[in-house]
Amino acid sequence: MKNKIIYVSGLLNFETILNVDSFPVNYYPTEYPFYGVNNGVGGTAFNISKALRTLGDKVILSSHVGEDLIGKTIVNELKKNKITETSIYHDLDQTPSQVVLVDRDFNTQTYTDLKSVQNAVSNFEIEKEKIEKSDLVVLCNSNFNRPLLREAKKLNKKIATDVHIIGNVDDEFNKEFMEYSDILFLSSKGIHELNYEEFLLDIYNTYHNELIVLGEGREGAMILDSKKKTIYHIDAVTVRDIVNTVGSRDALFSAFLHYYLKGIDSLEALKLAELFTSYKIGENGGANGFAKEKEIKELKKTVEFDEYLLKRF
Repeated sequence: MKNKIIYVSGLLNFETILNVDSFPVNYYPTEYPFYGVNNGVGGTAFNISKALRTLGDKVILSSHVGEDLIGKTIVNELKKNKITETSIYHDLDQTPSQVVLVDRDFNTQTYTDLKSVQNAVSNFEIEKEKIEKSDLVVLCNSNFNRPLLREAKKLNKKIATDVHIIGNVDDEFNKEFMEYSDILFLSSKGIHELNYEEFLLDIYNTYHNELIVLGEGREGAMILDSKKKTIYHIDAVTVRDIVNTVGSRDALFSAFLHYYLKGIDSLEALKLAELFTSYKIGENGGANGFAKEKEIKELKKTVEFDEYLLKRF
């Protein structure tokens, strides 16, 4: 089956990952964490685009950067990774950057400096042609994507969004993204309720998404499928030693979209995405460690998934 064309619009930034012993971090004027500082291009749009390209999909990428050194580095990295069909707006005073602290238990604390990107505006006349020829529109939860949500829906395009961490179904910043998304991803980290499946049902009853996936980190993942009227949980699997988990949610999101668009059953697509994620976290960097589709196919022969039907509705 021919792989799909996926339009991705979201944040690009420069990422620094710093390994620390534990949280909270103890103060000391100078530390020398040899090979404990790693730098590279990151951001949700880059992580997702690179993952999809590695799996064989064609990606059209849209984002905003500055005319600074970081912006130029990002553009060069896109070319290096064969992400060549792009609309990159050089309209920011500075390119966003991010610092991620990772402790020995792979807990993370992230500091993201968005600069002026929340005020950026994408030109829909430029984006319309790219969206029209895409099989799926991935709109990360950045302000410049809000107008594209409405326009992509007018074009009858399927929309996928990862809202990352939310604490309630009426989250003000992400409400519009949840409303327009056919495929919605989120993390369990912001949910204080113990009953995750009820939380997913609340989202579904409010926004009527086709699919809702909850990433649970080392516990696995949960999926609500509105067509099957089911909620399933799958346990996480381990295919190689963990180095760090930065970018793991983007990996799960990307791989799920890839396999689901190929016509694979939603639960099976989630299992393959979990495999992809487990392999990815065996390497440092948010956009490193991605396996190719044939590698995932071989890995699947070596693991068995535990799955649980949590609810029919």
